[in-house]
This record gives sequence, C-alpha cells and structure tokens, in this order.
Amino acid sequence: TVGDLGYAQELGNYGEYSGAPNTGETYAYAKTVLDCATASPDGRGRALLIGGGIANFTDVAATFQGIIMALKERSEALKAAKVHIFVRRGGPNYQKGLDLMRKVGGEIGIPIQVYGPSDSMTGICAEAIQYVKSFDK
Repeated sequence: TVGDLGYAQELGNYGEYSGAPNTGETYAYAKTVLDCATASPDGRGRALLIGGGIANFTDVAATFQGIIMALKERSEALKAAKVHIFVRRGGPNYQKGLDLMRKVGGEIGIPIQVYGPSDSMTGICAEAIQYVKSFDK
C-alpha cells in the first residue's frame, strides 16, 4: 500500500508474522523490528505500521501482548527516533488487542493511533506518510 501511494523508497523495513505466534515469539520479533525502526535517529519523524489484515485464527490480543512488551522496553528509543505508531488489526480477540494498544501509548508517551478492521489500510498509510512528510518542511 505504501508503494502504491508512491513512497516505496521511504520504507525502511517490511516484515510480517503469521501462523498464530505466541506472546514470546511476537516479543522477540517486535524487539528486532523496533531496533531497526529506531536506529540512527536523524530528527525526521518515522512511522511504524503494526498489523494490517484480518487474522483468521491468530489471537490478536495475545500477539499484541508481545508487541506491547517490546514497545515498553524500547520506548526511549522510539521517542528519540520520533516514531508515531499506527495500528490496524482485526480477527479473534481484536477488540481487546486494540484496547491494549490504545492504553500503552499513553503509558509510554508514544503517539499510537488505533484502527479496526473496517478502516482502510490505504487511508492509514496515507496518514503515516503525511506524518513523515511533515518533517520535510
């Protein structure tokens, strides 16, 4: 979607998890992604998109628990890199997972915008791109 909007060159990393990973697996994966996303802060804002599609059998709340653990652990690096997080997810237990993500943003002082399965990824990616572009002025 980011590529379709003309910003493929701005992508720092793309990754995905599937197959109903447990909390520990998503924690380990998220730490690696966050380390890449926060490397070498340059004063320009960065957008991190978490989620995407609608899970068939993955417990969204369980996978988000692992991501939240990593967000808390890496919160200072996220702030230093001016990361704004955009979350979109649907699937089993997604309401609880989205609520957890909303809460953690306030707890760690990181802007996190949360969307459900009825929201368009194209629109969410456009918002993320606007955030990054706002630092180009």
